[in-house]
Amino acid sequence: MRGDRAQRGAISAGRLLFVLLLSLSAAILMRILLSPESSSFIEVSRRNAALGTFSTFIIIASEDSTEMILDSMDSLAACLDRELGVFDPEGELSRLNSSGGASLDSISVHLAEVLRISLLAAEVTDSLFDPAMGPLVDLWGFASSPALPESASICSVLALSGIDNISFDSNSVALAGGARLDLGAVAKGYTADAIYDLALSRGALAALVEIGGEIRCGGMPGTDRLWIIGVRDPRSGGTSDILEMTNGAVATSGDYESCFIDQDGTRYCHILDPRTGYPESGVASVTVRAPTAGIADALATAIAVGGVSLAEELPDSLFFSITVITVDSAGALQEWRRDG
Repeated sequence: MRGDRAQRGAISAGRLLFVLLLSLSAAILMRILLSPESSSFIEVSRRNAALGTFSTFIIIASEDSTEMILDSMDSLAACLDRELGVFDPEGELSRLNSSGGASLDSISVHLAEVLRISLLAAEVTDSLFDPAMGPLVDLWGFASSPALPESASICSVLALSGIDNISFDSNSVALAGGARLDLGAVAKGYTADAIYDLALSRGALAALVEIGGEIRCGGMPGTDRLWIIGVRDPRSGGTSDILEMTNGAVATSGDYESCFIDQDGTRYCHILDPRTGYPESGVASVTVRAPTAGIADALATAIAVGGVSLAEELPDSLFFSITVITVDSAGALQEWRRDG
């Protein structure tokens, strides 16, 4: 759905929340901790490159297990970067695209879940979330050298986009000729979920996983941990909102990163509208709080295209809250909110 969400592009692949002042943008994550009863539990963090951007992992765990847990989180991040991205020709998604399909029993649990989230998001957004935009994403080049394509080229690749180019039966998934999946608009969110689950399964009492701004946080029952997350202002680069969370996820899509201005002075952002083939305009940012980062990631992308009218129609069960910041022709910002 988004050029830079092909995962290994510029750091702009993360559009949303940036953790712990370590972020390259100016948003903040403030943390309040009610310490576990046992003094053997400590809070540690690690920051690394991951999925074409940066990741931050924070865990509360026994002192003798923190390195093991963080190392396993790093390993899963590297694995999912390779398997769900489109830049490693040996990755699982790349192989599926090259072959034009795969049997369902040969697909990993991770790819199957990302496909499930993608199809759900496509269904509830009337295909404004489109996982089959690989050719269109490549055409705009946001992951490397973005430029305005010829209109004829956009029309040509639009025929290869859309959920109608993906077919499933009881045994397989298949792509129409020339179609390619690009799951960048959900992969970072899903990866944050998977790494968070891994951390708790390995013994962490609580964890926060941030990948390019997509965040999943929470803890085991009875762990008193409040995460306070700053949301970036789409124009000033400061903080537009503060979210307090004990468990859940948050993702933001915005027009403020990975954009370019052509020779006529027109600004193009990285969020592509599957109806037109051109970048969306009129929405500065969307922040979605949801049970998981995968669905928050996908919905934020679709709402950035569909705007308030789409956000008004989404089922309450999919999210906790949605904030849409629109921009009018004079450049003024307006905020709209809805609770799920």
